[in-house]
Order: sequence, then structure tokens, then C-alpha cells
Amino acid sequence: MNKIGLGAMGEAIAEKFLKKKGYKIIAKNCKFSGSELDIVAIEPIRAQKKQIKAEYKEGKIKSKVALKCRLSALEDVLVFVEVKYSSTKIFGEPMERVDFFKQKQIVKASETFIYKNRLRMPCRFDVVSIVGKEITHIENAFESYR
Repeated sequence: MNKIGLGAMGEAIAEKFLKKKGYKIIAKNCKFSGSELDIVAIEPIRAQKKQIKAEYKEGKIKSKVALKCRLSALEDVLVFVEVKYSSTKIFGEPMERVDFFKQKQIVKASETFIYKNRLRMPCRFDVVSIVGKEITHIENAFESYR
């Protein structure tokens, strides 16, 4: 399978994974500013609540007051997801290919996406790294420094 086919396969796996986590996919393969946004999704409040409640049960959130504070501050989040796929780790983790130059491209494309769609909501940049059937989702993988 060629590089484009592998990329499409990785993106399909990532999309299914994100949907299972409660994300709503709103765009795929958007080309802006000389770069491509693999997946643009919204992580709705309900998906975030599920995660926060799990953290509370695991003891990562220490009190009910802290739990209530975290839950009351939630809002939908726009998520720009970069997908990296590899069938093997022989050349390292796929996520390592999201270097500073790639991050700058994604940030620039995301700014154009936000502007063209007149969006006003918090956003973040995630990376979904796939090796074979092993999926690693890195939330807040990098930040915009603009």
C-alpha cells in the first residue's frame, strides 16, 4: 500500500477511535495555508464529563468540591487532530514526526479554518499515533505560540 493509502487508513482508524470516545467529527482533510488538517472534531461537554468522572473514581481528583469545579467549567472544545500511522516502530514512534515545523503548519491552517468558519470556542491540538493496532491519543500535544 502506498503512503497516501496508509495515511487514509490511519485517519479512518483515528476517526473511529475518536467517535467511540464521544467526539463529533466536523471536517476531514481540509487544506489551508499550504497544510492539511487531518481531522477537525468537537469534544462535547458530555465526553469531557465522562473523563472527569473517571478521574474522580481513580482518585486523580481528590475531593467532591474539585470535581464540581471541574465539571462546572466545561465547554465544548474544538480539536485539531494530526494523525500519524505506521505499521511498525522500526523508525520510531509515528508521533515523533509531528515536529516544530509540522506544528507551525497545523497552527496556521487551524487559524484559517477558525477564521473562515467564524468559530469562537476554545481549541487544542491533539495527535493520534497509530502503530499497527495500537492507538495513542495525545491530548494537548502542542500549543500555538502565535
